[in-house]
Amino acid sequence: MAKESITIRLEGELIEGLEEEAEEESVSRSEYIRQILRERGKSEELQEEVATLRERLEGREERVSELEEQLARRSNIEEKVDTLAKRQETGNAPFFVKWYRWFREGE
Repeated sequence: MAKESITIRLEGELIEGLEEEAEEESVSRSEYIRQILRERGKSEELQEEVATLRERLEGREERVSELEEQLARRSNIEEKVDTLAKRQETGNAPFFVKWYRWFREGE
């Protein structure tokens, strides 16, 4: 494919950055700029993928929060059940439990 020459004006800092990056890649500045231009479509795809992954992560974080709340409520209920069981074992059952036992035994 035949190459055409174009002229662009860039700030000195940008040119220096491009030169440093090209040197790290062991290519000329022109070749490095060509690579960047060829890969710009990939960049858009990656940005879309990052956005999708962020949305999924936020959804997972919300779900984890919901599950943590459910676990806390369940633990609270289990503690209450354990407390009631201990009271029954020691004879310190609440009045309504004692009454129910009495009622049931009286039948």
